[in-house]
Amino acid sequence: MRNKWKKPAFILGILGGAKLALGSFGYDIPDNLINEIANGVSAILVLAGIIIDHGKPKDGTV
Repeated sequence: MRNKWKKPAFILGILGGAKLALGSFGYDIPDNLINEIANGVSAILVLAGIIIDHGKPKDGTV
């Protein structure tokens, strides 16, 4: 599990998810345009964090 924290895509995905989660609790950026852009970037980061390989074994073992 510690090896995942060393991967940049995983960290960016977690940060993007944190921004989206905070937005659901009412912690938003005051400017609407900047907030919408930040939400879009955060959504893309979350998707990238899910899709990108985080160093799984290549030989088929779990």
